Amino acid sequence: MSLFVSSASKARSCRAGADSQSQLAASPKTNRTGRTLPLALICTMTVTLSLSLSLSLSLMTTSADAATCPNEPVRTGPSAALPDCRAYELVTPERVDAAGGDLEFNEQLATALASGDGEHLALDTKTVFLEPGAHHTGTDAVFSRTVSGWVMRSLTAPGTEGESFTPELFSKDLSLTGFLTFSGLNEAAPRTLDIGPVGGPYTPVVTTRRANATTIAGTRVVGANAGAPGVAPFSDVVFESGDPEVLPPGPERLIAEGTLPDTQDLYVSVGGQLRLVNLDSQGKLPSLCGAELGSGEQAGNAVNAVSADGSRMLFQSPPSKRPGCPEPALYMRVNGRETVDVGEPQEGVVVPPGERGGVEFDGASPDGSRVFFTSETALTPGAGVGPHLYLYTTTAAAGHRLKLVATGVARTGHKQNTNPFVLVSGDGNVIYYQGTEPLGVLGHLQSVTGIWRYDSATEQSTYVATISPGRYEEEALYASFDGRFLAFMSGHEGVQVLGPHGLEVEPRGVGNQQLYRYDAATGRVTCVSRGEGVAPAIGWVQLAAVDPAGIVSGMKTGGGLAGAVDMSNDGGRVFFQTTARLVPQDTNEDTDAELTEAGHGTRATDVYEWVAPGAEDGPGAFCHVANGCTFLLSAGESVGPEQFLGASEDGRDVFLSSAASLVPGAPSGFTSIYDARIGGGFPQKAGPVECNSCQGVGNPPPSFGTPSSATFAGAGNPPLPPPPGAGAPKSKPKPKPKPRCRHGYRRNRHGRCARVAHKTARSRH
Repeated sequence: MSLFVSSASKARSCRAGADSQSQLAASPKTNRTGRTLPLALICTMTVTLSLSLSLSLSLMTTSADAATCPNEPVRTGPSAALPDCRAYELVTPERVDAAGGDLEFNEQLATALASGDGEHLALDTKTVFLEPGAHHTGTDAVFSRTVSGWVMRSLTAPGTEGESFTPELFSKDLSLTGFLTFSGLNEAAPRTLDIGPVGGPYTPVVTTRRANATTIAGTRVVGANAGAPGVAPFSDVVFESGDPEVLPPGPERLIAEGTLPDTQDLYVSVGGQLRLVNLDSQGKLPSLCGAELGSGEQAGNAVNAVSADGSRMLFQSPPSKRPGCPEPALYMRVNGRETVDVGEPQEGVVVPPGERGGVEFDGASPDGSRVFFTSETALTPGAGVGPHLYLYTTTAAAGHRLKLVATGVARTGHKQNTNPFVLVSGDGNVIYYQGTEPLGVLGHLQSVTGIWRYDSATEQSTYVATISPGRYEEEALYASFDGRFLAFMSGHEGVQVLGPHGLEVEPRGVGNQQLYRYDAATGRVTCVSRGEGVAPAIGWVQLAAVDPAGIVSGMKTGGGLAGAVDMSNDGGRVFFQTTARLVPQDTNEDTDAELTEAGHGTRATDVYEWVAPGAEDGPGAFCHVANGCTFLLSAGESVGPEQFLGASEDGRDVFLSSAASLVPGAPSGFTSIYDARIGGGFPQKAGPVECNSCQGVGNPPPSFGTPSSATFAGAGNPPLPPPPGAGAPKSKPKPKPKPRCRHGYRRNRHGRCARVAHKTARSRH
């Protein structure tokens, strides 16, 4: 590994020197004694020797990699080309109901959500029935991995034709779910919110009692506690509803009836008991205009709006132009008894209540002790002109719990469902934001607008990069759980980073919209969607679960984390989909006319994995490319768009959809879901005995232990010749010895003639 990097470095140094002495490089004569060797030739000899040795080591490593993959026997067919000892596993059923159509994966018709450990995948699709007798709206199910394959558990009972189901919330391991049930044949019928383990039995949390579309509109599950030591997940389930009659008769129901019409209040179910959430410490409504959990439908920025143990819930009054509705304010409900005004001015700062501007929840720590929010109001001394980014800490003394993080923060919360320039890490310690801050550039301070990273432990902000406008106005960000790594998009002009010569443009990303990874430990920004080249890669790049308008998928976990994992928690792997052809194995592409008409690729989307330099991409094999290694994870064939659906937190499991038949038994021409899993794969099921005399011999079944190159059904290896006597009428057994195989072949344990090279290669390992 180190030798390869060293030789590459020598090559770059030699090229620089040789370019300055081109006349010496052109000399036709060389002195074998070495007294007057041109610099270019010295470079050639040095680099050739270094690269030769590196290539030898690389081949040895590749050979060792193939031999040491524990799942090598099942890495056959398309799986043989996957990196990291990955193998394809078919997640969706091999056969589908005849009534079902094509399984289309787009932001309007289907969403998928992977569990953190990659052992489960939830699917909500309105376009296909994956089981006989499924309800008419499509499939709502969770797929789980077993030792013999993936199995499907439907969220609903087969045959419930009159019902419609909308899964909205899952526990992190996808074992629990909360969904809305209503009659698809009678819109005036009551709606029921159900909670329980996937597959049932389910417990109705609340049933709307008034058959009035106005009062029940917006009834949905919006949050739950993720679980903590001694506290089970989903012990506190939060939902919103415009029907105060969900509460039993009593004082709280009377209070809820005071909310203005066509607004929603927040309710929590604790141990089967329903309570109103949006109350102040005196038991009154802080706003008559209703409430929303966190920032409402901004799923990507509702991180930990309900603490893991359910003791803290953050809600805000929604923005409204109705008379009597104040600017949004942020509150924390504690243990169902006390309410704290999180956006209250710090001690010594006086702001009249009527002059406080809007506020927006950005995220919190899992225990709710640290809360980040954006406000238009100067709440601390010397805050200056906003919008401002604040950190609220519950452990600080009263009146001193606010800390100003940044001023002049870009706010995009008016865009529904996304606020890409403010992102809190899963542990609540780090926040990324776009704003203007002073930055030391070549010994001088200057104001720089870009993405910044604030660490609550050091209380310092660090410059990340300045992005350029992209194809879409807003693109989502993704951060690792600890906030060390950030994945973000930038437009055709690339990104500006702080380099040794001041603010510089990262050259590899210029020319097209690209995906970048930032590492806080090194301060380096790397373009990860370019491949190993430098020239512009024509195509359209996208993270998972985000449509062209930047809308994040609706399903989310109890911790408020929405959408899919786009990067492993250690930052070593980044996953994305693109229409660009980044490796030679990717053979499909959109025409220029299709790219121009649609604004992005329509049919040639493929799934890729980027591996950081030095990261292990196989047993004993490490990425040796300075800018990272790029691997194709989908088929790369002209089968329609192959889309990235999400990954496990450690990057072991990568879920994708494809119409290619990537494993034996996969439906042909039908979009299926696959898991490209490190160490994955299942033994092939025994099929029916083929009639050789009427169908031909065909390819022999794969032999476990045979190198994958011998069984890959692609353009590489020619098919094995038919054994002598194939297709002949049956007769008495031939006397021994059996007919000789042709030159270069030898009978294997199955009695078939196989190349001697296969047996020899296997014996070397």
